[in-house]
Amino acid sequence: MSRVTVSRSPRFEARSLAAPASTKRPGPVVRRPRGPRRRGAIVVLVAFLMVALVSMLAFSTDVGNITVNKTTLKAAADSAALAAAGSITQGDSMDGAQATALAFANLNLPASYGNAVEASDIEFGRWDPTTHTFTAASENAHAVRVTLARTEARKNPVTSFFGNILDQPFAEMQVESIAVGAPRSEESLTNHQVYVTSTKDLSNVVLEFADGSHQKFEGLSSYSGTFQGTGEHAGKEVVGVWVKSGCNTSSDGPGYGERIDNPGTDSVVHGDNSHGGCTPHVTATFQSSGVEFSESGFVGPVRLVL
Repeated sequence: MSRVTVSRSPRFEARSLAAPASTKRPGPVVRRPRGPRRRGAIVVLVAFLMVALVSMLAFSTDVGNITVNKTTLKAAADSAALAAAGSITQGDSMDGAQATALAFANLNLPASYGNAVEASDIEFGRWDPTTHTFTAASENAHAVRVTLARTEARKNPVTSFFGNILDQPFAEMQVESIAVGAPRSEESLTNHQVYVTSTKDLSNVVLEFADGSHQKFEGLSSYSGTFQGTGEHAGKEVVGVWVKSGCNTSSDGPGYGERIDNPGTDSVVHGDNSHGGCTPHVTATFQSSGVEFSESGFVGPVRLVL
């Protein structure tokens, strides 16, 4: 019997042993288009933000600098006005009061503020508490107006940091203060109130007004007090006062004590009754409205009204 030999090709044999090949063909490779290059964009953004930040810093610095300068000017103006008003109250002349105002203003102003105050910035006059207005006057002046300024005209404007960007390198400012004191004059004044003192407790004080009417204040218990017309008598000129304390008395009416007339000046007027026993020593000082006093007698008050 003859033998038949069957040979297999190596290629066929390898394929028969390997895993069956996948019938799925790989899909095409998809490439996404690249966007525009953005290198350097962050630099522009940072530059923009830096400009904004520097501008805000310069602006806030300007606001703070202007506020400090204005506050300093106002404080100097206040001190000058108060000092001048006090000077007038103590009987100084207007020239003396003006010199006092200039001295106090300069004491409270830094040298860098330049010519912020001049003699013409100190004005004297009268203050109307009803209308809140200042009227310049040389006679019977009891109010002082002080104006301080930092301007280009005075060659002392405030330097501006942010303003340089807007072509405004300087800032100008002006402040005003008004102080009121008691008028000091030998001439007849319109007096709307009276300050009364006694060595005994006050019990009644009666005011007499220029129109002949009276107003009584009862139930008092202190040694002194300031009295002026109220209600229908508000603002009336006081021409005389009756002071009831201790055992002093008069025949002018029930509860009417010692009579003191307004002499037409701002001096202290002493009563006629002698000091001794139950008879008190009383005084009266007639003044315009808004004046305050101390226990020791007349003290010209000084206060800011603006």
